[in-house]
Amino acid sequence: MTLRINTNIAALKAVGNLQDTDRKLAESLQRLSSGFKISKASDDPAGLIISEQLRGQIVGLNQAIANSEVATAMVQTSEAALTEVNNLLIRMRQLALQANNEGASDPGTLAANQLEIDDALETINRIAQNAQFGNRRLLDGSGGINGEAIGAGLTFISGTLRTRSSPLEGFAVDVEQVATQAVLQGTTGLDEDDLPGLQVTLFEGGRTVQITARENDTPASFFGRLRRAVEEGGLALELFLNESNVIGIRHREFGSANTFQAASSVPGVLSSEAGVLEAAIPGQDIQGTIGGEVVEGRGQLLRGLVGSEHTDGLVVRFAGPLVVVDPEGPDGRPVRARRPEPGIAGVVNVFNNALEFQVGPNPGQKAAVALPNVAPRFLARDVENASNFANLADIRVDTQQGAGDSIRLIDSAINQLTLTRGRLGAFQKNALESNIATLRVTAENLIAAESAIRDVDLAREITEFTKNKLLFDAGTAAVAQANQLPSKVISLIT
Repeated sequence: MTLRINTNIAALKAVGNLQDTDRKLAESLQRLSSGFKISKASDDPAGLIISEQLRGQIVGLNQAIANSEVATAMVQTSEAALTEVNNLLIRMRQLALQANNEGASDPGTLAANQLEIDDALETINRIAQNAQFGNRRLLDGSGGINGEAIGAGLTFISGTLRTRSSPLEGFAVDVEQVATQAVLQGTTGLDEDDLPGLQVTLFEGGRTVQITARENDTPASFFGRLRRAVEEGGLALELFLNESNVIGIRHREFGSANTFQAASSVPGVLSSEAGVLEAAIPGQDIQGTIGGEVVEGRGQLLRGLVGSEHTDGLVVRFAGPLVVVDPEGPDGRPVRARRPEPGIAGVVNVFNNALEFQVGPNPGQKAAVALPNVAPRFLARDVENASNFANLADIRVDTQQGAGDSIRLIDSAINQLTLTRGRLGAFQKNALESNIATLRVTAENLIAAESAIRDVDLAREITEFTKNKLLFDAGTAAVAQANQLPSKVISLIT
């Protein structure tokens, strides 16, 4: 055995083992005190990289959940305002129906009804301007797809999330074929000799009207009973009787999808053959382009095709300018009617300001929703009516015709708002609430995965700590003993 004084190999080995044990003991204490298995990159480089990536995703998921909850609150606020607008429209419909009760309505009642309707319209306009979520206005069109048309008889109706904003000059609307209505014109006038037993049958939209002439009927009285039967039967038809007592029938709506049939027991009164239903000459759908892109025509509506670069979902209506067709009508005022002509109808400016919400943890994971403009002049813009009301703001109930047309516009506005509320509800349920539930489950799974990589297993770490503590105590004792070995050499000298 070699004994040395200058170099105590045993002590060096004992100190080295004690230092290693001390390092491990310090790491165990750090893990136990912090709760993390990975405190620095050297603990587990690969695990640190994966853990930090997971932590970034978890933070993103939690923020996406918060974003979706804020979006849900905004949608609910918007729907609450739309509900109040809907209640006002229902009240307006009630007033219009009361005004349409001509037999019991005097001028004072009509004036009072119109006054309340005007007040309701002003309230709707105020809601459109004042409904807010924070500092963002909700129902003034600034958060949706809005537009304005420039051109006589040209109206912007709607757009979708896929509709692009127009350039500064707008989208030019070029009409190649105007819309027409289905018509049927008799070739033989009503003759008093043919009236006894004359039977006329009209069929439209699944509804049928049939009347038979009475013995004391005149052409005018028979025509009046036929027209009243059409109104009571709910057929969307307009009837005319010219100076030669020839009956003409026209569908109220435009386009090829709206048609009707008629039969008369006397040939030529309506049908060319006695008792045989004859189809009306079908109407035509409008045809043209918007912004140079081919669009689909439905009645008076031009609708952008799915997949179009700019006009996908864009809907405009061309009814033509108002022109005087009779300088003096029954009330002494000029009679005006729409007279559309092919050619450049005007331009439409579109603004897509749909609201986008970051509902996912990564870029591009967004959901969008369009909030409507509920100002009265933007509601019920697609209703053709004899009173030439352009939108809900124009309605008047001081005449029977105006009251009837007002009901149609109010119904259109109610349907428009109901459809919007349905879309908002679907967006909240499918795009937001389902997304929140999915994100929460995903966040839980990622947190569990990150915890498995980064968090310390306390039971195992306490066991490791206890072992290292015992080794440290033993190492300390071993170093003390090793330091005593050189002193034994002195005994050889003494």
